[in-house]
Amino acid sequence: MKTSLLFCIVLGVLTAHIGVFMLLSHLRPQPKPAPHPRDNFSVKAASFTDSHTGEKMIYREFTVSTRLAPSESAPPSEKPQLELPRNP
Repeated sequence: MKTSLLFCIVLGVLTAHIGVFMLLSHLRPQPKPAPHPRDNFSVKAASFTDSHTGEKMIYREFTVSTRLAPSESAPPSEKPQLELPRNP
């Protein structure tokens, strides 16, 4: 086997490996999407017929929550304690 042919084979394998490594370096895992916050608005509806008048009645209830985000911090203590400096 000629050395030039062996050199061409080694160079081809090296080039193929470099190409595969370059392709793999660009593949990065996608970040996980942030969880969808719960809705702060809800609607409930009920319909019924009044037994005395026979009129069809529709009852609708809308609920809106003003709590937009959960609190991350702990509640404050009851009373802050003041430390007085000690005199020697």
